[in-house]
Amino acid sequence: MVNIFTITSLSAFVFAGATTFLLVQTVIAKPAQIKKQVNQPIPFNSRVRIYPANNSLPASRLITIERVLKKSSKMQITEAKLTTYEEFAAKTGEYKSAISNNRMVWIVTGFVQGEFSMSRGRSVCTDNAKLVELTDAETGDSFGRSIYCPPNNEINNFMR
Repeated sequence: MVNIFTITSLSAFVFAGATTFLLVQTVIAKPAQIKKQVNQPIPFNSRVRIYPANNSLPASRLITIERVLKKSSKMQITEAKLTTYEEFAAKTGEYKSAISNNRMVWIVTGFVQGEFSMSRGRSVCTDNAKLVELTDAETGDSFGRSIYCPPNNEINNFMR
């Protein structure tokens, strides 16, 4: 009978000590800091640049049409339009995940008279190539260019 009482007393003592220790640690512990989630800066070694929404910027913060057209000097411009990337992507079916749908872009469309090389010189449009250039309206960064050659005006450069 003495052994059972001693084991029970020892167990109760250990339980009470552990509980007291945990209670003291809880009371004196510093509260956890809850940080607001913010947009993380893009590392310098990252190859993918993220373009967030900017459709709420005033027009004074966007680049002018003159600056955009200066880059397209070889082209006979037929249209230049300031719009959202979403509208451009819906028209063309070309989506890039790094560009927000609410990013403002300039779409410049035009023609190049005479011979025009495409795709790193692999083929040539002999006349009247249609170009569609997409430029970021805030930074002036180029998002790419599409080139369309009229039927029977394209030749493969490897055949030359």
